Amino acid sequence: MLKTEIYIPAHRRDLAFAVVIALFAALIGRFYYLQIYKYEQYSAVSDANRIRVVTNPAPRGNIVDRNGKILAANTSIYAVSVIRDELIDEEVQLAMIAGFIDREEGDLRRNLKKYDQGRFLPVLLARNVSISQLSLIEEHKNELPGILSTKLPVRFYPNVDLASAAHILGYLREASAKELKDTEAGDYSPGDYIGSQGLEKYYESRLRGSKGIEYRQVDALGREMGTLADRKPIPAEPGEEIRLTIDRRLQSRSEALLQGSRGAAVVMNASTGEILAIASKPDFKLTDFAAGMNPEKWRLYSSDVDKPLLNRAVLGLYPPGSSMKLVTIIAAMQRRLVDNQWSIQCTGSYEFGDRTFGCWREEGHGTVNLDRAIVESCNVYFYQLVQRIDINTLANFAKLFGFGSPTGIDLPAENIGLVADRTYMNEKYGRWGWAKGSLLHLSIGQGDILVTPLQMASFIATVATRGEKVRPKLVQDRENLETVQIPLRASTWNAIHRLTFDVVNKRNGTAYDTELARSDVRAYGKTGTAENPHGDPHAWYVGFANRKNETIALSIIIENGGTGGSAAAPIAAELTKLYFGLGSRVLKADP
Repeated sequence: MLKTEIYIPAHRRDLAFAVVIALFAALIGRFYYLQIYKYEQYSAVSDANRIRVVTNPAPRGNIVDRNGKILAANTSIYAVSVIRDELIDEEVQLAMIAGFIDREEGDLRRNLKKYDQGRFLPVLLARNVSISQLSLIEEHKNELPGILSTKLPVRFYPNVDLASAAHILGYLREASAKELKDTEAGDYSPGDYIGSQGLEKYYESRLRGSKGIEYRQVDALGREMGTLADRKPIPAEPGEEIRLTIDRRLQSRSEALLQGSRGAAVVMNASTGEILAIASKPDFKLTDFAAGMNPEKWRLYSSDVDKPLLNRAVLGLYPPGSSMKLVTIIAAMQRRLVDNQWSIQCTGSYEFGDRTFGCWREEGHGTVNLDRAIVESCNVYFYQLVQRIDINTLANFAKLFGFGSPTGIDLPAENIGLVADRTYMNEKYGRWGWAKGSLLHLSIGQGDILVTPLQMASFIATVATRGEKVRPKLVQDRENLETVQIPLRASTWNAIHRLTFDVVNKRNGTAYDTELARSDVRAYGKTGTAENPHGDPHAWYVGFANRKNETIALSIIIENGGTGGSAAAPIAAELTKLYFGLGSRVLKADP
């Protein structure tokens, strides 16, 4: 049988081959593009479909007192999160979750928007979810793809009833949008907590730790199928434990003695600067801030006229009252402007120009020399003494002891106070708007001078060590700056020590205490009563006490407390006896 040979023109054949080769080249090129060039991108997308990356927040480091007793630790709360890309019907599922956990659906939607990090990453819906509520979610897991339950570490205060130290420890809050963008601040995600006040803020980088990562296998519906064997989880690293200089028992007693008052107390080691107790009242409940603040409760705190959120020990500003007379005496003695032979007559008031300046004792003190002026705190003596001193001289001596400057304590904020000199007075009142009568007020700690209780503690600690000024500190391993030596003559230090000793140990002293006077503890001090235009005067006490090689400095203020001798000095005496273990006030060991 004859067959006809099929003839294909060469150009058509070549064209067909070219088309086939081009198609294969395109296919190979596409494979290369997808499998090699875009491998990382599509591999990540693929992994995202089968792998769920879950970050585990790190527990914050514990905060303990000087003896290792825990002041702030950690516990856990349950939270519910969602991966939006895995939701089937967002509206229906959010309504179900709101019903299961007894929350407003609107709150969940606000959180969904607030904490959104993208469709493939978990978004926090609600904190403080109970076990029973989580059980309901687990029972309906098939109807709620993309819903995750997690544990979040929150602060726990096991000894808060014994010693709060609320203002010093501080509290946490959610990281702000600015902090989330600040890469130098750390790796924060929406909803993370960050130190907001006190030591929690100052030592945030040490306390926060490092997050952990878990890799979990999920199916097409987003249900967890277990962990991945080929990807090891990265465990969270807890934050560093911080050991404070605070003695919990002394802190507890300080808080108890201030209970019911507005005021502050500071007890520090005069030689090292270690803060042994620092209390401010009224204070706040740390547990209210542990797992998120209720807006209504925050309004109550922030609008409270007693200002419980204010750390009066480092931020409260007060006129120092008669406690500042020690600075006046130091300035006068260093300039050789006074000695114990010089005396005045106190009739209860003093005429200066067309004004009358009163003494706290209306009937007067009679003949007053240097000893009586300090021991009985005679104002008239200082009205006359300060006229021998220039305002700049008085200001310079006050600044020498740290007034008008930060102490450098390891807290995120402290007030520096105010010390008025000639320049300040001219700027505030005008060159002719003030007179030397202002100096009379300054000599007794009134007028344009403001201090914090911490500054007063630092001042009297410097007096105790005869001029060795150290920086106060709250954490034991914090290095001290080089000690600043205040160069006063030995005779000046001797006189100040003798006079302040008599205030506590002589029967006519404004801070006389029988038990201290008869003990082997040598106590020194100065009371103060600071006039207050808004009510009763503030009561001050500053002093120090030593036995053998131990020296503590104390600063106490009671707002509207009246006289320092009646309100502040007894608190200082109680704390001194407690520290040195006098009588029945021994610091008993913790159980």
